[in-house]
Amino acid sequence: MNEKPNYADKKSLEPFLQRVENGALLLLGSPEYFTEEEIARFLKRYGAKLTRREEGIVAVLEGRRMNPAEETVSESLYAQGIPHYRIAELERLMSERLGEREVLMSLKLGYDAERLLRLIENEYLDDKLIVKFLKLWRWEADELMEGESDARILSALLKRFLDAGNYESDIYYSPISLLRLIRETENSALLEALVDWPDFTFRQQRGRSITLHEALASKEALDQRSVESLRRRKEAAVDRALAANPAIGREGIEGFLVRHDGSLDEALAANPALETEHFAELAERGEAVAEALAGFQRIEEERLEILARYYGWENLPEALADNPRIDPEAFGRLFAKAPEDFQRRLAANPALPSEFVKSLAESDDEQILEALASNPAVEGAILRKIRERFGEETERIDEALAGNPSTPIELLEAFYETGREPLLTALAANPSTPMEIFHQLKLDFRFYPLVSQNPAFVERANFEMGMR
Repeated sequence: MNEKPNYADKKSLEPFLQRVENGALLLLGSPEYFTEEEIARFLKRYGAKLTRREEGIVAVLEGRRMNPAEETVSESLYAQGIPHYRIAELERLMSERLGEREVLMSLKLGYDAERLLRLIENEYLDDKLIVKFLKLWRWEADELMEGESDARILSALLKRFLDAGNYESDIYYSPISLLRLIRETENSALLEALVDWPDFTFRQQRGRSITLHEALASKEALDQRSVESLRRRKEAAVDRALAANPAIGREGIEGFLVRHDGSLDEALAANPALETEHFAELAERGEAVAEALAGFQRIEEERLEILARYYGWENLPEALADNPRIDPEAFGRLFAKAPEDFQRRLAANPALPSEFVKSLAESDDEQILEALASNPAVEGAILRKIRERFGEETERIDEALAGNPSTPIELLEAFYETGREPLLTALAANPSTPMEIFHQLKLDFRFYPLVSQNPAFVERANFEMGMR
């Protein structure tokens, strides 16, 4: 509907107020973010006043939720040419003029839950101020969404900071959505505000649960104040999450190291901020910790020598073979020193340096070639040569190729034409399988579960149906 001519533009409200001398504005309906008393005090700055009476008014403020009688009054005054303004225009102006320091001080001196709730829900205030208000909220219930006011606070928080899709508006009313927000946000100030909240528990699938502070402790965006607040809780699960978090820094890592706690040591072994001296100290603390170091840490030559010194080249932690963060120099030394079974696993490592690929492709070791055939880091041309070299003689190599997203399309199509179940199973799980093959495979009950759970198929199918 076209805007009526005497509904003034939102930017013209303040100039209008500046021209008003002892004029009265009629409020119809209800305000949302401010009380009538607060609105009246604000209008007084301009020499204007707020009224609920129709006599002697200079403008109408249309609030929310007008009743039928108020709508009739509004239409009558509109017909008389009285200017109309939306209450949203005034509330936006009031929000822009809000004195941050004064409001925060008044709320700290005299806690007013209703006022704080309205401020947190105010869409016209900026994010930084909302975060400061969130830190002041006193929770009424022990569970999220249990109390009416608490539920409004959480919904306001989610609507502001969680980006929901077009079909996800219901997530703003679900407690578990706070866990999603924590996992997605990089807003350090918001995380700091949440650190002071009660330790709500999020119940997940299969009876598992995670607390608010456990989830926060895993966030790399935590500032130092938040890290210290979480450490002071002295909760085992929170400490484990912090131990794996690079946000704790060198001092935090060393603070956990001196505790000689096995579960903390394993968590520290996964911390990407771990320095080589810490790596060496942890390498002495048992096989479980060594496996974590070998699987999660960047491995360069000095660290590789540390592991070899403690465990020997014949007994290196198995996780090392699959580590995606091995430096090329360390990779070469490892491949030269490791036993054959370990070398075969290294050949399947996506971090396999390109200078090794061509020489390994000439190997006569079928297990090495099978590992290469499954490696998504290997170029399609080399995968094609491996297939040409063996033809159809080695079923396991064909199966590895059928599941490799880097395998050339013509090979994937050839595998489909064979009709062999192991190859079709691999194709159903391969994200690079052509869409027309997916559509054929999903008709077979044997492959439908794999196809339906393949992210590449789901994305392309949604696009085909116009859902993306």
